[in-house]
Amino acid sequence: MKVEVELSALQNIVQQSVFLGHLQYRNMVAPDHDKVKQREAKRYLQQLGYEPKVLDEWVQYGFIHRRKDGERNSAVYYSLIEIQRQIVAVEMKKGNINYLYPEQ
Repeated sequence: MKVEVELSALQNIVQQSVFLGHLQYRNMVAPDHDKVKQREAKRYLQQLGYEPKVLDEWVQYGFIHRRKDGERNSAVYYSLIEIQRQIVAVEMKKGNINYLYPEQ
């Protein structure tokens, strides 16, 4: 199987994957640092060049999950690891790398 990827796309995939590994390690050490409020999650996505509305789409498709502690007026939280995992998947798809079903 031969895969051709632009260098910048590969660098971005590696960078996002390393950050995902860092988040997973941090979650093992301090599990309560994984959750971020909805506003922070959308700001994070915007800093990475994604439209904030993509968060709602990922929730709708089941790629990430909303978490709410308490009553109706409680803040909505997301897992930063789930968000980063989805970013890595999107970047790999942009680089035309299909890691789930490699060609045979």
